Amino acid sequence: MTEISEHKIIDCSLKSILNITIPIMISMASIFLMLLIDRAMLAAYSMDSMNAVTMSGNFVCIFTFMFMGIANVAEVFAGQYNGSKQYEKLAAPTWQMIYMAIASCVISFPIAYFSNYINTLPSYYLKEGVIYQQILMFFAFTQPLRVAFVAFFVGQGKTKIITFAVTIGVVTNLVLDYLLIYGVKNIIPAMGSKGAAIATVIAEFVQIAILAAVFFSRKNRKIYKTFENRQFNAKLFLDCLKIGVPMSLGNFISMIAWYVVQTAVSYTSKDAATVYNIGINVYTFFLFVGEGANKAVAAICSNMIGRGDLESIEKTRRIFVAISIIFGGIIAIPLAMWPEWIFKILSLFPDNISFLYADIRIVFYLVALDVVLETLLLSHWGILIAGGDSLYASIVYQICLWVFIVFPTVILYYSHMLGSIPLLFELMTIWLIATQFFLYMRYKSLKWYTKLV
Repeated sequence: MTEISEHKIIDCSLKSILNITIPIMISMASIFLMLLIDRAMLAAYSMDSMNAVTMSGNFVCIFTFMFMGIANVAEVFAGQYNGSKQYEKLAAPTWQMIYMAIASCVISFPIAYFSNYINTLPSYYLKEGVIYQQILMFFAFTQPLRVAFVAFFVGQGKTKIITFAVTIGVVTNLVLDYLLIYGVKNIIPAMGSKGAAIATVIAEFVQIAILAAVFFSRKNRKIYKTFENRQFNAKLFLDCLKIGVPMSLGNFISMIAWYVVQTAVSYTSKDAATVYNIGINVYTFFLFVGEGANKAVAAICSNMIGRGDLESIEKTRRIFVAISIIFGGIIAIPLAMWPEWIFKILSLFPDNISFLYADIRIVFYLVALDVVLETLLLSHWGILIAGGDSLYASIVYQICLWVFIVFPTVILYYSHMLGSIPLLFELMTIWLIATQFFLYMRYKSLKWYTKLV
């Protein structure tokens, strides 16, 4: 935690970029690994539990991602403040997003309370899905709160504390998952999805406690005025909303889109839901590369915009294109070439799904390609976010998502032709290519470049 004692200069050198990018990717990998193992543990408990939690989790994400999208904007302002050496203002965006996270309870609490009625779960998933949804919605504010604290450190390129907090949170979650999902004889009853939800909430609070402790440390209070900046700043709050709301609405619409797809698949058949959920859970885990690149690019380029260095942004973009292909390839090739190791894990679960392996194998090939494409897309999106151009990126992303994935899925469902789950992942490939094209053209136009502070 000694990194908080000095200001970091972020440039376009490969060393500087990797010093920021790798820790963020490791942190994102830890989070996605936690989700993957969470699902795997539930699958070992019951495949119905895994399917129910995946569906309920997507429903919860409709709301949590909406507020996380707003909170994440604090990173852009912190980065530009850092780049322009206005260090005394770095903590102000975090405080505005802390207030926003708390205010989100106005929406999440009622949804949590009425979870028995506000859901679209099939009858065979209600028992495990509703309780999971209810617990996570009651504590939905913790995720944007954590993101608000993270933004303060990411904006400065100080990522060690984030990696530390995430690591402790992941370990906490995994230990509690094991104890609460399966139970301990004569001590803790087996709780299934309820135990998984409780473990997730506790892990979030652990991460927040660690980040807050460093945020309010003596050095940070002195250098960055982390306590003095606690006042509500209406102008800064609205500036954050101006950029964050398009991202937030984009996240909201995106999660609705994926929830529509998930619901259509779940109502098609249990087998279709199993193939889709295995594929989407593996895909989600490997997105740590893309999500890590997105956050790193936004942090690095916002610093460069803060000091008016446009030339370095193009050099940074080229490096991230290479990183996307290399890291994406390292992950994707083993997944496509040797999926048997996953089949061995699946064979240990109580439900025999070996008859689905042929479809799952095809899905893995497509997931491998989609991981690389999404990493490239998110890298370019990070540059646009750094310049405050969140509206264009969100609109393009959503239009392509609904045109190339959601509408075709709904048509296939009502035409009783949704039996081929690999087809959905082929549609994802088309969607990613189209979205990447439009984001790249926006980048070339320079219409995204704005100095916000």
